Amino acid sequence: MLRLFNGCSAVGRMTSCNLRLLATQASPLGVDHSIENNLKTETNRLSKTGERFWEKVSLKDDGSQYLVQLDSKTILTPLGHPLAVDRDRSLLAMLLQKEWTNLTSLAVKTYSLPLTSLVSRCIDLEIVNKPGGDLESKAKIGGDRERISQDLLRYLDTDTVLVFCSKSEYEGALRKAQDQVYLPIISAAEEFLSNYSGSAVKLKVLDADLHGLRGNQQLEETRSAAKKYLDTLSLWDLAVFEKTVLTTKSFICGVLLLQNKASAESLEGLKSSMESIAEAATLEIIYQTDRWGEVEDTHDVDKRDVRRNIHAAAIVAYK
Repeated sequence: MLRLFNGCSAVGRMTSCNLRLLATQASPLGVDHSIENNLKTETNRLSKTGERFWEKVSLKDDGSQYLVQLDSKTILTPLGHPLAVDRDRSLLAMLLQKEWTNLTSLAVKTYSLPLTSLVSRCIDLEIVNKPGGDLESKAKIGGDRERISQDLLRYLDTDTVLVFCSKSEYEGALRKAQDQVYLPIISAAEEFLSNYSGSAVKLKVLDADLHGLRGNQQLEETRSAAKKYLDTLSLWDLAVFEKTVLTTKSFICGVLLLQNKASAESLEGLKSSMESIAEAATLEIIYQTDRWGEVEDTHDVDKRDVRRNIHAAAIVAYK
């Protein structure tokens, strides 16, 4: 299950996180809970029981793909498709095998399989979007490409990287950090998106000192450029992009992660390590916990979740 990351503090102050929540929130992507999925697959069984039911995990090379198997039976995705990756993704195949091998026999948690979850999403999304793909299956996973793109574009209006706190917050320390981290990224993202537009793209930011409590909305030209970029992505990469955006609440962080995949052609400002992407997504939380302390089982869990999901997305993206 995709899990939305909410890094907003309980502190009753007007921070950039509060401003993001004022805008229209995109609904969770990838799962339509109004349609029950009762297919008998290994992934669904594990999700429902949380118990290990296999002894051996192996990889089968069928000549074109590596199939991940439990006790010589190929694992199936939630929609019943083989959990398999192309042979040029051999490292990913080995990591998927390792992921299932390392699961303990007691109370398996859904977050223990970040790679399997995302790869299953990639596989199912590709198959249901083929000509003649099953419409009911597409509905079960919210797999319509156009709808996914439109939902992702909504995150661009209140993008984490485009929201700036008041200069009075934390004696100006947080705003200084946001300026240092976000402004170069915004500049590079504008240049990058301009490649998909007939004119220079200018991203609108939400500044607490200038804009108060109002929401934010990008220009139609900006949305059009961003949509053209999404249209260039394979369905596999779109699923990776979706996961990154859901984790970071940032369309731009999705661009950062995928552009590292093509680092040779990337603009300098878009070259980021996975840790720097996680930092950009949680910059406000870093300052909140430094000032007010870390809430056990909340901030620490969110910190691990963000990094787990970002690194999983990077691994699935790259060959």
